Amino acid sequence: MRVLLFVGLGLFLMGSGVVFSQSDRALAPKKIERVFYSDPYFFVERGIYEASKRHAIYTYIISNLATPGFDPVKILPEDDQAILKATLPDGKYNRDIIAEFVITRMAENNRKDTAMMTIWKNKKDSLSRIVTLGK
Repeated sequence: MRVLLFVGLGLFLMGSGVVFSQSDRALAPKKIERVFYSDPYFFVERGIYEASKRHAIYTYIISNLATPGFDPVKILPEDDQAILKATLPDGKYNRDIIAEFVITRMAENNRKDTAMMTIWKNKKDSLSRIVTLGK
C-alpha cells in the first residue's frame, strides 16, 4: 500500500508540474507540502472555524432568548451588531426582532459553512483519488 501511495503521489507531482531537479532537492518538501496545504485551503479552514463559532453563538442566543435579563445584542459578533444597529438605529429591539435577525443570520452562516465544507470535501476526494490511483 505504501508503494501505491508513493507511486500515486509521484505521478500526481509529475503531472502537475512539480518536478525536482538536483539543484532544488532542498525545496522538494516545500513543493510537496504545497500540494496538500495551500493558502486557499487555509482560508477555507479558517472559514469553517468561524462559521462553527458563529453557529454556536446564534444557537446560544436562540436558546436563552426567553431568559429574563438576557441581552443578546452584547453577545452578537461585532459585524452583526453593526448590521442590527444600522437596521434599527433607534436601538429599540424586542425579542421577536432579535429572534428573526439571529435566525436569518444563522441561515446565511449555514450556507457559507456548507459551501466551505463542500470545497474541503472536494479536496479530500481529490487527494484520495491521487493516493489510490483513482481506485
